[in-house]
Amino acid sequence: MRVSFWPAWVLAALTLASCSSDDGGGAAAGSGGSGGSGGTGGAGGVAGTESCTATFTWLQKDAYKETAGRSSDLWPPHTTTQIDVSCSGQLIKTAFRENHGTKPGDKDKNGEVFLVSVGSMQASGKWSAMESLLAAYDECECGTQFLSMDALGDAAVQKLVAEVEGYVLAHLTCSGAVDAPGLVQKLKAGDIAGVLAVLPSCTWASGFDWASGFDAALGKIVAAAKETLADYHVCNNDAELQATLFDGFRKTAAVTACDPAGASCKGPKWFYAPKP
Repeated sequence: MRVSFWPAWVLAALTLASCSSDDGGGAAAGSGGSGGSGGTGGAGGVAGTESCTATFTWLQKDAYKETAGRSSDLWPPHTTTQIDVSCSGQLIKTAFRENHGTKPGDKDKNGEVFLVSVGSMQASGKWSAMESLLAAYDECECGTQFLSMDALGDAAVQKLVAEVEGYVLAHLTCSGAVDAPGLVQKLKAGDIAGVLAVLPSCTWASGFDWASGFDAALGKIVAAAKETLADYHVCNNDAELQATLFDGFRKTAAVTACDPAGASCKGPKWFYAPKP
């Protein structure tokens, strides 16, 4: 889904649609608008008993940046996932889940592909088992509500902005040339590169971090609507759920359907650094 270039704080802070990107990519075919499948099409003459290899890849970009790539784990990502299946050395099928954001191959204004690989894992099995895995993957997404700015509206976003600014000033200390108020100014200016340059010299008070700050601020917003953070997810929750599906197949050679109401789907996962 496309998210407009929101003013300053909404862009620079993680906020509600941290998984969306300003790349202009629309939703692909797939359940819930969360993803889609594409690639080489059918398996042709592949027999169900033929031995195959599946590769699961995590693809990420910096959330809200209009340019390609992933620059730092200190900034929230958008995560798309992809599975490639090869049999007898030939690529047979490629499927992906764009997770409410960017499709593999989408490019920025400079012609560079937005998403970069940040890790992968492989599994082996018969083609018949791979077909079952791909079918489960095609349906693998969280059943809780996807958290987007559109769901809350401008008034709630402005309230969130104020909450987060106060949180940063109260709990972050920066020892370099730019102090915490200076970091806030860079956020307000949408200077993501500047923020990433400053953050290594900053430390959070014990028990505090970016994710906790946004959970605390957002919790106050959704509570007013008699909801909780557990009612929501973002793209990274979907990606983690899909990785768990594949990892289970890799370890057991069995396909277990994703649980759309499981623990992985309850509460926004702002940061996600996959570890194969």
